[in-house]
Amino acid sequence: MDETADPGPPHVRPEDMRAGDVDREQVLDRLRIAHAEGRLDLDEFDERITATLAARTYADLRALTVDLPGQPPSPPAPTTPPEPGPLQDLDALQERDLRGAVIGWAGASVTTIAIWAMSCIATASFVYPWWIWVAGPWGLVLLSSWVRDRRQ
Repeated sequence: MDETADPGPPHVRPEDMRAGDVDREQVLDRLRIAHAEGRLDLDEFDERITATLAARTYADLRALTVDLPGQPPSPPAPTTPPEPGPLQDLDALQERDLRGAVIGWAGASVTTIAIWAMSCIATASFVYPWWIWVAGPWGLVLLSSWVRDRRQ
């Protein structure tokens, strides 16, 4: 028996496949819509956003949207991607890095705004919007990176 033969890739159930940034972004969009429609309160919305950003598989993402109307994200059909060239690899890597940075910024911004809002409610007074110092500079850096990448 030949022990050096490649047994092939292991079989992975579709729901156990790793989810990508695009999949997480689709779930975030569904959660935003559900929150705007009044289906999720602010606390549950914040919990689900945090869980979405931490989700690893399609099953993790599906669990966050299964009780909401609409289509849950489904795993893509397995395909063989075309061989990218060196410039395509660099562009895809930069876009993925920027997308990940924006997702991190959005999560941190929503979290700090939620904490600020709860502080305002708890004290029954307007609290200085300190979250601007978290979201603002970070957002400006991301915006300038995006503009710089578009110019190139």
